[in-house]
Amino acid sequence: MGLFLQMLTVLVTTVSLQGWLPLGCLDEERIALLQLKDSLNYPNGTSLPSWIKADAHCCSWERIECSSRTGRVTELYLEETRNEEMGDWYLNTSLFLPFQQLNSLSLWGNRIAGWVEKKGGYELQRLRNLDYLDLGSNSFDNGILSSVEGFPSLKSLYLNYNRLEGLIDLKESLSSLEVLGLSGNNINKLVASRGPSNLTTLYLHNITTYESSFQLLQSLGAFPNLATLYLSYNNFRGRILGDELQNLSSLESLYLDQCSLDEHSLQGLGALSSLKNLSLFALSGTVPSGVFLDLKNLEYLDLSSNTLNNNIFQAIRMMNSLKTLILMGCKLDGRIPIAQGKCRFEFQYSR
Repeated sequence: MGLFLQMLTVLVTTVSLQGWLPLGCLDEERIALLQLKDSLNYPNGTSLPSWIKADAHCCSWERIECSSRTGRVTELYLEETRNEEMGDWYLNTSLFLPFQQLNSLSLWGNRIAGWVEKKGGYELQRLRNLDYLDLGSNSFDNGILSSVEGFPSLKSLYLNYNRLEGLIDLKESLSSLEVLGLSGNNINKLVASRGPSNLTTLYLHNITTYESSFQLLQSLGAFPNLATLYLSYNNFRGRILGDELQNLSSLESLYLDQCSLDEHSLQGLGALSSLKNLSLFALSGTVPSGVFLDLKNLEYLDLSSNTLNNNIFQAIRMMNSLKTLILMGCKLDGRIPIAQGKCRFEFQYSR
């Protein structure tokens, strides 16, 4: 009797554990995954080799994450799955409808130009739990905006390096959005029609190729809660960034890595009283020293991979809030002065 009870306990425990291991996943989701694989590989691609019809354990397939509680697919990471040589194509978004608990979807770098006719992106709006969507490095035009407006839970949206142009209107239906990526597009203005007032992080790398930066930067005042702004790989010569960003009263972090600046570009940044982190990695052009005198609340400053005159330290030593100064790969003229106050130096330099 005792042996029987022990065996029964082991059996119940094993069944219980198996119930929590979502290896098998749901048949409807497994079938949808196989159909999605066929679509991504059409006509002769070979991606996703672990997605095999004979294998019922689809939660163990590559690029998939499942819920340990329900066994449903929660995350799909399909970056660069389709062979680029096959050119632009149109995706049938109804293939995603079985994934009722999907919260993260990345289709980055697949040359998607749009959705299959009559089965457009509005199908995606039925994914009520989706909070992360990456459609970057595809071939979408402005039409993509209408199909991403209806996600009630969407917090992070990446549309970097597509074919967006002109005015981008972020409507009220995107009110839950917190992170937005629009880098590498030919856009010149952002408008928030009662839109994402919760937006805290914005990516606008490489936006000035089409000389659109002036109007675009001034339009950022529509986002009062913006705290982090990425503006790397842009040409801001002839621009005074402090004037153009003056309405961003909540801005804490500004990234200008590998930008082209002149001696006036950083003027007025001292008016951004919330600014705590400034990254100026590998600038093309002058690194002005006087501007640092105005950055009273700055705590983090990255000047890596620049050629600096030691006069800059006379200004930096007056920054009483500065905690971290990074000088990796800098070329310094003369001796490095002794660190002042609480500032922590991180540097590698050559002469």
